[in-house]
Amino acid sequence: MISVVGYGSLLSEHSALQTVPALQNFRLVRVPGYRRIFNKVGVVFISRFGADPANLQLASCSTQAVKTGEIICSQFECSVDDFTALYEREHRFRWVEVETVRLDGSVNPAEPNVGRMCTAYNDLDYRLNKCITPQEYERRVGDFYHGSLWRDDILPFPRYLAFCLQAVASQGQAVLDNFLDSSFLADGTTSIRTYLQQSPERQDWRNVDTGYNYRTGYE
Repeated sequence: MISVVGYGSLLSEHSALQTVPALQNFRLVRVPGYRRIFNKVGVVFISRFGADPANLQLASCSTQAVKTGEIICSQFECSVDDFTALYEREHRFRWVEVETVRLDGSVNPAEPNVGRMCTAYNDLDYRLNKCITPQEYERRVGDFYHGSLWRDDILPFPRYLAFCLQAVASQGQAVLDNFLDSSFLADGTTSIRTYLQQSPERQDWRNVDTGYNYRTGYE
């Protein structure tokens, strides 16, 4: 079994089960030394959800190592086959191994205290290390989007942000507060809490019908 750490929409057990139906031991954990950052172009927003490639509202959520900080995440175990499917869905990310601490501070010797989590990549390494040929890159990215995948000027795709917030809110106010304060725009300085406060049209996210089907998938 492979232990996976989810930091966005996978914080909802319901969403995690849609993604990995046979997952085991879903739990909430703390991951020190990371923050969330909306700095990756979500190609799927363009290819499947009609986003305009010229619009700045294209970002999906990644993670970024920081000296101080902590994010609340989910952790669960899944089979190699299920992880392979998840790896394919999250193809444009880099996977890292992170240490985890149960949210309630308890320790279960039978549970892994490390897990695999998606984190930020860069365009050159993605082309060289994840796409075997230029043709594969075109199939995965170039057919839908031209430009850098990892950017510091983009904003969250509205339906995706609402979906993440709904997923996080399902775990309670403390988890939602952590998400709002430990997640940042691609500029690296504006928190998602501040972004929502500055964007009245985004503040009704609890009532947004995201039109979401996890099998067609957000990144």
